Amino acid sequence: MILSTAYFPPVQYVALLYQKGSAQIELWEHYVKQSYRNRMTILSANGKLDLIMPLEKAQGSKTLIKDVKIAYHDRWNAEHWNAINSAYNSSPFFEYYKEDLERFFSKKYTFLIDYNQEILQCILQLLHIQCDIQFTQDFAKPNDTDDDFRYTISPKVASSAEFPPYTQVFEDKFAFIPNLSILDLLCNEGPESKEYLNKVVL
Repeated sequence: MILSTAYFPPVQYVALLYQKGSAQIELWEHYVKQSYRNRMTILSANGKLDLIMPLEKAQGSKTLIKDVKIAYHDRWNAEHWNAINSAYNSSPFFEYYKEDLERFFSKKYTFLIDYNQEILQCILQLLHIQCDIQFTQDFAKPNDTDDDFRYTISPKVASSAEFPPYTQVFEDKFAFIPNLSILDLLCNEGPESKEYLNKVVL
């Protein structure tokens, strides 16, 4: 199974890791705009909210994902953390995970791939999920391999997976919204998140 790197990835992404038990993370693709590589989607009091991480402009039209650098020209990391706090401080389990998560918004990272990978490892540890994750050694062309989710797990592609509803913070305002960032599931379901991931029909 091949996945792209992802910033606090959506539920489907983590469900795949749990159910399949191993994955390769793509290092050799060119950076893809408007993707989960540098964006997560959470549920705020006003509905779905995209938190987009700014990146340094590359020296050239195409940059390998392994070479993409994070930009810190503004205080996006503080803004993202404030948005997460605002969205989930009343959720049942936010306080339980807050300390583990906050460090990703106070420390500066150079490369996107390193940042996302540390986040992923933290999420898997919090969920007590064992998964063998490797990096690709070269670029596999799309459709050359089965289980290629690099471009189908995307904000621009409707997921074909089936997500059982769970209680979300603003359920009194919105119908259940599936496949948000794994943060939404974690903050609302806590230790039950692992069991939920096993129920997602991929």
